[in-house]
Amino acid sequence: MAKNNVERILRIAVIFVLIAAIYLFLGNSRYFKLDTIEVIDKSHATALKAGDLLSIYKGRNIFGIDIDSLSSQIKRDIPTIKHAIVKRVLPNKLEIDIIPRIPIAKIKSHGYFPIDRTGMVLSPEIKTGKLPIIIGFSIWLNPKVGTKLENPQVRNAFLLIDALEENAVLSDYAVSAIDVSNYKNLSFYLENGIEVKIGSEDFLDRLNRLKTTFAKPELDKENIKYIDLRFKDVVIGPK
Repeated sequence: MAKNNVERILRIAVIFVLIAAIYLFLGNSRYFKLDTIEVIDKSHATALKAGDLLSIYKGRNIFGIDIDSLSSQIKRDIPTIKHAIVKRVLPNKLEIDIIPRIPIAKIKSHGYFPIDRTGMVLSPEIKTGKLPIIIGFSIWLNPKVGTKLENPQVRNAFLLIDALEENAVLSDYAVSAIDVSNYKNLSFYLENGIEVKIGSEDFLDRLNRLKTTFAKPELDKENIKYIDLRFKDVVIGPK
């Protein structure tokens, strides 16, 4: 029994020695000194440059670099990045996969700026395709890339955008703009120029009434200036 205990202790000791030797080898070998950083940013939505990071980390052992901390630092420095996934690639490389924030609308104030679902202002250079433009902000609003817009106007606009996405009524009528000049009384514009006055509540119910209105065969959409959904009976204003 004593012999078995000794053998077990020796085996454990050998394992610890091997682990320590591997740790020392990985931590001190020149073979694992960082030489390359690759930034994978398919959207080209950020200003993260591999060269800037390499100037800081080149020559450091890749196992001594805290990749979680580096990921967090990148997101703090460039808040328009949603995720930065940092991976070690043996023997001497770091790979950083950039996942950008996705714009859901643009705001109009001193130019056009995309914003994501959190209200983060993104670079106007991002290719967004067609997105609704949120208009009606104060002339004093000066959006800056990397900052978040947190006000009732933006929050209500997002609620309306969510309702528009959930309700398929406007699949054939693209929304060109959302007017938040009075955040308690929103309206939005269709690409054909019709203004839809929707207020600030019961968006889904009011959009359903809009769907019913659009389904009427006698409706002459070419001669409509606005549709008011804020009351029990839908009001249609002619041109």
